[in-house]
Amino acid sequence: MPRIRKPDCGHTTLKVLVVIYNIFFWLVGATILSVGIYAEFEKRNYEAVSDVLLNPSTVLIVLGAFMFILTFIGCVGALRENILLLKIFGWTITIVFMLQLIAAIIAIVFKTKAKELVSSGFSSALENYYDDPDIHFAVDAVQQKLECCGGFDFNDWDKNIYFACQDPGSCGVPFSCCVSTKEDMVMNTQCGVNVREGDPHPFAVDDTIYIRGCTDALLVWFQDHLDIFIGLTLGVCLPQLIGCLLTWLFIGKIREAQDQYDYHQAPTSDKK
Repeated sequence: MPRIRKPDCGHTTLKVLVVIYNIFFWLVGATILSVGIYAEFEKRNYEAVSDVLLNPSTVLIVLGAFMFILTFIGCVGALRENILLLKIFGWTITIVFMLQLIAAIIAIVFKTKAKELVSSGFSSALENYYDDPDIHFAVDAVQQKLECCGGFDFNDWDKNIYFACQDPGSCGVPFSCCVSTKEDMVMNTQCGVNVREGDPHPFAVDDTIYIRGCTDALLVWFQDHLDIFIGLTLGVCLPQLIGCLLTWLFIGKIREAQDQYDYHQAPTSDKK
């Protein structure tokens, strides 16, 4: 019987690359999962009730677990040269890549809806400001970094029961809306108390709080950093595309090896 040829250099190289690819992103997934679990346990120190699906820690846990499991399947499939496992891995990242591509196209085509989505999301965040520490931190960070207050404007804080003007002694905004200068040694956390009382004109309070809404501020910031977002998008999608190509090429090599093996195992009469 003729000697069966060993896998060629391309077969071995692809196998090594697919294994390295999966091990690397398996470690990335494990790291994201660990950070998400740690953040979730840390947040339990706060007695807050919020929508678990909107929690950043939950997003990290789901994303990390997904990457961890998927790359484990891909790694085992590559090591064992199991076409079924490799197909599961290959089709999954192909579908994820296509969904991201479709989402990007939709975002470009329907960019006029972006302001509505940002406004709706920020409005929801204002309402849950004190209900979730993650949202609390994110809103404060946005308002301080972008020097803005509220969604459309600072009066949007009336949507939060703790700052609504219906409550005596409230009718204010969080301290993260307060105008600060480099000369300020200590942040005045009370500057926003009662600042909206009497429905003042924006220019009457612009020395005390930021009057620009965060919806417009976020959209302007996004436009100013569009090149960075394009780079990040490529940074996320390019590895997925590479993973797709490596996986399907490796599956092709495995099939070639299987066909060669079947050919050499077949009776001589079948080869004629």
